[in-house]
Amino acid sequence: MARTRICLARHGETNWNLERRVQGQLNIPLNVRGAAQAQALARELCSEHFDRIYSSDLKRALQTVTPLSTRLGLPIETSARLREKDDGDWQGMTFEDVDRAFPSDHARHRQRQADFLIPGGETLAAFAERVATELAAIAQRHEGETILVVAHAGVLDIGYRLATGLGLSEKRDPPVLHAAPNWFFYEDGRWTLERWADEGARARVAMPYDGRTLERRPAARLLPLDAENRVLLFRYSTRLSPIFEEQGYPHFWGSIGGALEAGETFDAAARRELAEETGLASVEIGDIVFSRAFPMQLGADWFQADERFYAIRTGEFSPDTRGFTDMERSDVLGWKWWSAAEIATTEELVFPEALDWLLEKLRR
Repeated sequence: MARTRICLARHGETNWNLERRVQGQLNIPLNVRGAAQAQALARELCSEHFDRIYSSDLKRALQTVTPLSTRLGLPIETSARLREKDDGDWQGMTFEDVDRAFPSDHARHRQRQADFLIPGGETLAAFAERVATELAAIAQRHEGETILVVAHAGVLDIGYRLATGLGLSEKRDPPVLHAAPNWFFYEDGRWTLERWADEGARARVAMPYDGRTLERRPAARLLPLDAENRVLLFRYSTRLSPIFEEQGYPHFWGSIGGALEAGETFDAAARRELAEETGLASVEIGDIVFSRAFPMQLGADWFQADERFYAIRTGEFSPDTRGFTDMERSDVLGWKWWSAAEIATTEELVFPEALDWLLEKLRR
């Protein structure tokens, strides 16, 4: 059998990576640094010869490989078998949340026990078998060729172990870098490692907020839900976040709400924002159902967003926007009720990430 050369790359950064939140097989998009990393990877590899491009079918992998696919004029062949390990009921939780809620189970997970099963997920042994089978199938199908595969940290971890003989339960020392090429050979059923991406030898993809202590911007966000579990989202101008405009997006969709005023609690801000942006008053907002923290561009500056989300059952209605601020009148371009299925399949920017998953979770 002729030797096959395979370049394995992890997807770019996501906000859930920053939050240390379990992504698993949830369809989390790249954040602004991740999008820049995808462009940097395309520049790095555009002079390489590739015969085929494969990718996990999850959005963060596809968004990473698309710029290079466009440069090379090669189609992307997707495979669900290249997805990250399915972490079942832990998906969407932060590692800190998991450790607090399931300390003994999390310890087994960290020990890399091959038969440990997170409810609703897959064991490490099953995941390793899935990845090993798929990578070997790709290599055998394209004997003697050079193949690019873009996937996830777990997939690259299994690739590293296949090539080095490191056991599933053993600690792997070199990190899996975002959007960095790692080179392997496959020949006569055996994997060898040509080159693993070295963190010390690679320049970090810079962002305008690097090296700064960003001012915290706490905000309350509302998710009004109708009888069909559709959520009301506003369409915002990318003037609010020019970096999205630079990426070619004329607008983005996001939940209603806004920043806390001085001395205001999240609950009080949620009630105020709901009344100002929809006209609804005296509505029970309930408990916080989700939170997120990430670097956010607002106008020309960057902040550390700290957003808390409230889900409210309102039924379908048309927002009364007479309470809008001047900024909202300028930058809110419209509104729409979205189903989880529409959010999962749209090519538009929709925030928060994995809102389709959150809607299904709220349905239960």
